[in-house]
Amino acid sequence: MNNESRPETVGIATFISSQQPPIDLFQIAPGVPCDYALEQASTLLGCVHKLIMAGVMDEDDSSVWAAYYLSGFAKAIIDDVHMGLRRD
Repeated sequence: MNNESRPETVGIATFISSQQPPIDLFQIAPGVPCDYALEQASTLLGCVHKLIMAGVMDEDDSSVWAAYYLSGFAKAIIDDVHMGLRRD
């Protein structure tokens, strides 16, 4: 398989949206190889898992909020990879 046929992110998925004005703060970059993007999502989810455990055990709200935002990042990556895979 050559590099040209590797599926890539499409750059559509967003995360951290404001209501007023309605705008997305972050967006997945287009053109990232899907396998690399999924590797990064997996790393983020590993951090989320640890932060949730720490937050629950230590009753640390900031760890839980960090996990919330990191999980949103990971979801956006996975959603964008899904769109990239469907495009090919």
